[in-house]
Amino acid sequence: MWGELHEEKEINIALPEPMGAGKGNRLFRELGAKLHYDVYDFAAASSENWQSESLLHVKLKFNGKEVDAQENFNLISLAYPFAVRPSSDQQKALNLISKIISKFNGNATYQDQEFSVSTVQSDWDLCNDFLLKEWGEEPGSQSLAIMIQESYA
Repeated sequence: MWGELHEEKEINIALPEPMGAGKGNRLFRELGAKLHYDVYDFAAASSENWQSESLLHVKLKFNGKEVDAQENFNLISLAYPFAVRPSSDQQKALNLISKIISKFNGNATYQDQEFSVSTVQSDWDLCNDFLLKEWGEEPGSQSLAIMIQESYA
């Protein structure tokens, strides 16, 4: 098929202690998240019809097992839909991730290394470079979205 298209980038935030669903809901809402029945999501300011409407997807886990928003959790997994958001959103996503880390008093990692905005952006710049050089596409482009869809067909 198409090979590496850098569809999603994940940052994990380990919490110092389990968090109750109610407090977690309050903190996520203070940061601007929307609750969609049992999962949280941070909406992008705008999107084309082929782009993700989300800036960040949120998965909650408790002791390694994915849980719903109505349950206690001790790990937050944030997924940035890298390939289907324009590169101009990368810094917005990283700033929001930093706010989430701070708000939840968590310890974050990216690719099993300690999270830092500059380190992650450097990696993402390499991914931007790869997509442009290897496929002639930039994150958020309609052609890249089509390539991703074809890779699952």
